[in-house]
Amino acid sequence: MTKKVTPRLVMAILSAGMLSFLGIFDETATSVTFPILTRDFAITTDQVQWVNTLVLLVIATIVPISSQIRLRIPTKKIFILGVSLFILGLLIDIVTPWFDLLLVGRAFQGIGTGIGLPLMYNIILAEVPKEKLGFMMGIGTMITACAVAFGPVFGGIVTDALNWRWIFIISLFLIVISLLTGIYSIRQINPLQKVKIK
Repeated sequence: MTKKVTPRLVMAILSAGMLSFLGIFDETATSVTFPILTRDFAITTDQVQWVNTLVLLVIATIVPISSQIRLRIPTKKIFILGVSLFILGLLIDIVTPWFDLLLVGRAFQGIGTGIGLPLMYNIILAEVPKEKLGFMMGIGTMITACAVAFGPVFGGIVTDALNWRWIFIISLFLIVISLLTGIYSIRQINPLQKVKIK
């Protein structure tokens, strides 16, 4: 079967990319809210650092096992699982009155991001033709790079205009759109195998 870059494939890449984008985007956006979080939750500067550190630790744990996860679970189900966990984390972050619960929400976001980041590249490598591979890999990398660049600016604007919870409310709206487009566009990219996660 000849590989082609179709609108459906682009939508699948962007849907998976949105999950990884928002994970990094929220991490950099919340970095500018540390003084406010310290005041709102009556915590120390050392404690507030865990809002982002925990996410990075969870991502670093999930990404290495993603290659074996994709052999056991259908691609679309992996995407839905990642988005569902990310949404759960956002909902917790939006309503939480306690800092410890905020960290639980951030951990769920980290799991979702850890699933979404390699999934985007898996879709690109499996479905994009070789002559377009470099370009699409560049697009995938740019998605993550833009999150790092725009996150702090977005976080500062939203925090000044509204409050820090709106960072997660806006992310919730965007990830729901990603979920709907991903359910439509993401297809199975590899045969499933019975493997043990080592």
